Amino acid sequence: MSRGLERKLLLAGSSWNLFTSLVTIFSYYTWFRREGFKRLEDADWDAVMAGAHVIDNVSHVILTFGLFVFVGSIVNFLVAVKLKDCAIQYGILSWIGFWSLVQFLSMDVLGFAIFLTAFVTYLARNKAVRLSQEIS
Repeated sequence: MSRGLERKLLLAGSSWNLFTSLVTIFSYYTWFRREGFKRLEDADWDAVMAGAHVIDNVSHVILTFGLFVFVGSIVNFLVAVKLKDCAIQYGILSWIGFWSLVQFLSMDVLGFAIFLTAFVTYLARNKAVRLSQEIS
């Protein structure tokens, strides 16, 4: 049983995660910092100190999330490459399910759709692999 569809879905999801992580790290992170500090130019000293601290903390969260998704995209690429045909790999199944949940919680609709489709397809093919192993 070929795992070609799952492999293609994982590669597509990995590419999508790579794109979104790079946009988050290089565009959104810098835009948020620039706009946040621009809004503090006319504030008093206490507001500037508190606002700068908040902007810095939120920027770190944005950067951390972007790096998390970047690492996840690399892991998904490696999972797609290591996917074996005619075998049930429960670790890969767990990873795809976990990453689908991450995509859902981060409200990435396209990523969630891709990884959920890969998860359901992997489960369906597992049933076919199990049946073919029982017949043999």
